[in-house]
Amino acid sequence: MAKVFLDKIPATEHIETIVAGEPLGNGQWLSLGVLAEDGEAREATKATGEADAEVFLVDAPLSYDDPHFDLATYKVATGRTGRAYHLGKGDVISVTEDLVSGAKKGDALTVGTNGLGFKKADSGNGIAKVIGEEAHGFDGKVFVIAIR
Repeated sequence: MAKVFLDKIPATEHIETIVAGEPLGNGQWLSLGVLAEDGEAREATKATGEADAEVFLVDAPLSYDDPHFDLATYKVATGRTGRAYHLGKGDVISVTEDLVSGAKKGDALTVGTNGLGFKKADSGNGIAKVIGEEAHGFDGKVFVIAIR
């Protein structure tokens, strides 16, 4: 389902325009490369861990009157631009439960497998902490996450 909600993000948060060589869904941690051909977007690849997880993909697509559009299955298409955030200490986001693996409220989190979402950190403080679990109606269970 892969939905991300920006709960407490400052207006001054740095947003990066990215372009990738493969389809990417919201909740993907990315590593940034060189400028793309347009001179503005950065080429991005899936992060493999905390060390190269530079930005978090939270694209907001526009869809007017398309009865088949489903944000839960949305992906930024290969070669198209998307929006990713440089998350900082104190930022709070909520993600659907498919973007969190093996964690519960109070657990430290690290970058998920293949850079997708989060998983429970084996040790240490990780990059974030689950500070809550909520029912989000249509979206089901979500984890509220504070970035460290």
